[in-house]
Amino acid sequence: MNNQIHQKPVSLLAALLAVVMAVLGLGLSALPASAEEIPDAEITLSTASTVTGQWDQVDLTCEWSVPDNSQPGDTFTLQLPPELRWFGAATFDLDAPNGQTVATATANDAGLVVFTLTDFVALHPLNVGGTCSFVTQYSVDPATGGTQELSFVFGDSVVRVPVNIEPCTEDCLPDVPTTAGKSMWWADPAQSELQSILYMPPMTSANNNVVVTDVPAAGMVIDCSRVTPRVGKMRGDAGNIVEPYDNEQYPATIECTPQSLTVSWTGLPQGEHVELFVMTKVSDPSLDVYENNGSVTISGEEHPVGAQTRRSNASGTGQGTAAATPTPTATPTPTPSASTPTPTPSTSSATPIPSTSSPAVVVLPAEPTEPAPTNTPAPSATAEQLANTGAQGQAFIFLAAGLLAVGSLLAFAGARKRRHRSH
Repeated sequence: MNNQIHQKPVSLLAALLAVVMAVLGLGLSALPASAEEIPDAEITLSTASTVTGQWDQVDLTCEWSVPDNSQPGDTFTLQLPPELRWFGAATFDLDAPNGQTVATATANDAGLVVFTLTDFVALHPLNVGGTCSFVTQYSVDPATGGTQELSFVFGDSVVRVPVNIEPCTEDCLPDVPTTAGKSMWWADPAQSELQSILYMPPMTSANNNVVVTDVPAAGMVIDCSRVTPRVGKMRGDAGNIVEPYDNEQYPATIECTPQSLTVSWTGLPQGEHVELFVMTKVSDPSLDVYENNGSVTISGEEHPVGAQTRRSNASGTGQGTAAATPTPTATPTPTPSASTPTPTPSTSSATPIPSTSSPAVVVLPAEPTEPAPTNTPAPSATAEQLANTGAQGQAFIFLAAGLLAVGSLLAFAGARKRRHRSH
């Protein structure tokens, strides 16, 4: 009796395990192949930019390719050298001529660019490759001139790109401005903020009143918490006013909203320089060009000023070739020869009727025979191919069937013992 009690739970457990293993097997057989980094991808890089100082723009172009039959989701990576920082859009597409995206690229703040193949390569697995172009900034101060090699890490290899360095060596200080003006540039690599400076020549009269206005165009707003007026007589290497400042002696009056800014000074003496730094935030990132206009009025004489800055976008192209589809060969249907007569049954001969004294023999038409197998062996699947085509699922299903059989046998054995004991 105790054996029956033990066998029943064991058989139920075996059946339950069989069901679980079958479900796991079916699920694993449906899993797609996992994406991986492409070890044999290739890339060439070049630049025609010349660096004269820190934060100069360096434009780069590339040509890339991956091995045939690379899979959707597979990746290859490019790490910028420490001398460069990524500048511009963090993501961009590499499109085929028909507009389909062959690969996408994503850059992080550390300058690592990851290229990911799309579903395009599933239908176009051959000759996959293309071009790319992107903008960087030279992040260090070049000490000497000449040609410098920049080392890009591409997967497990290093790609060296020469860049021309021509730093200023004499008369490098900017000229003292003779007219009022305005400059504007991107303040961050993501191009979400713009910084501008409104400048003017030193005061020429003994007593000067100055009024500066700034009005951003659509797509950007003023950050009123980051408006910086400066007054002073000393200029640094970059041409800007440096300490000691005279801000406390000649304080500025600031009136600011996100759409307009007015800053004024009164009683500025001869020889004083005045600058105004303004930060604006991008409110519409879809624009390619951002514009900011204003005016500088010195002792009643107004000078219109303005600046324009373009967005630096990365871009790329891609292409691929579809695999050739084999055309099935048609088997010709044999036609009977005209010289061979087709036999026709004789109408004069009667169909023989089998005798009742002897068993009847019925001749059935022959079954159609299948073509003999060829001697060409079928290609054997590798372990990786099996892993990607659901071989794990089949293994689980076979194991589940075995467990189900064990459970059935145990249940059957328990039932027989119950019958014997009942008798």
